[in-house]
Amino acid sequence: MSDSNRDFSSRLRQAFDFASMAEVGRRLNVPHATVRNYFGGRLPAPEVLIKIANETNVSLNWLLIGTGEMFADKAAREPGKAFEALVTEIVDKRLADREANNAGETTSNSRPVFDIERSIRRYNDPQRVLNDWYVFDGLTGPKNYGVAFFRGWESFTTEQKVDAIRDARRVLDRGSR
Repeated sequence: MSDSNRDFSSRLRQAFDFASMAEVGRRLNVPHATVRNYFGGRLPAPEVLIKIANETNVSLNWLLIGTGEMFADKAAREPGKAFEALVTEIVDKRLADREANNAGETTSNSRPVFDIERSIRRYNDPQRVLNDWYVFDGLTGPKNYGVAFFRGWESFTTEQKVDAIRDARRVLDRGSR
């Protein structure tokens, strides 16, 4: 096993507070053999990495490459606060999405909503789409995405591409806090 895979495995164990493989498998809803592969240094698929981040509140940058703070959010150290923050974030996003759909793609403060599908049709390149979204929001996107969110991009449906972009943006934004 390479040093980087060994380091990933060590950080994964730490993220789950050194729980057993069976416990990690149960928490992630993946087979024990799959967890054994992860503990052996194999990198999970992007959707599993997102599950790990959501389950443990660790930063994906920390988990994958060992840089930055371990926890994506300081509140993550207090599970009640982390849960409350996550629920608030989900509710706020759903309300904003509903308002945007009802108002013809504008948010409640009349600000246009970024059209991910249009950007995908224009560029068909996930990093360009993410950069386009960051520019749209008046922000500078990260230089290094660090995660292969888009493995298999060419075989994705448009809906899967939109979901992958949204997931990547959410994780990248959470990691930059």
